[in-house]
Amino acid sequence: MYSASTKYCAKERGEKMKNKVKHYRELKGWSQEKLAEESEVSRNTISAIETEANTNVTYEVMKKIAKALDKKVVTIFFNQ
Repeated sequence: MYSASTKYCAKERGEKMKNKVKHYRELKGWSQEKLAEESEVSRNTISAIETEANTNVTYEVMKKIAKALDKKVVTIFFNQ
């Protein structure tokens, strides 16, 4: 799991913190649209998170996505 200092160091080194939204969405056989419906997060936001165009994701959005995918926030957004 990442600590605050680990996130900072990874960012300093120019590394991207990968999320696993797409991975877990595809394991369920869901489209981005289906995940958007289940999580009550817009499809555009889902797409931006998956492509890492949006790396400033609020904890509320993380919780909604994690709940829809039956996973913990840390599993999707912080574990490598």
